[in-house]
Amino acid sequence: MPRQRKIEPFYLVITDRDKRIFNVVGPMTDDTSWNDRVCAAQDSGRQVNCHNPNLYSKESIITSVENHLGLKYTETLIV
Repeated sequence: MPRQRKIEPFYLVITDRDKRIFNVVGPMTDDTSWNDRVCAAQDSGRQVNCHNPNLYSKESIITSVENHLGLKYTETLIV
């Protein structure tokens, strides 16, 4: 039986372009429930997305998203 590959913990950025805000969740190894929530929000017409920024600290992710996307960080969960 093949050995399962170890998944390194990562952060997920959830963006809400309607409200011009974003949140960072994690670290985690499974983003399935977050993807399901984002898809449900999109199905209801919201401009909500998620992505893995491939950065290793929450602080660097927040700074990067603020600078590159012009969104405001919030600790309140978006979806």
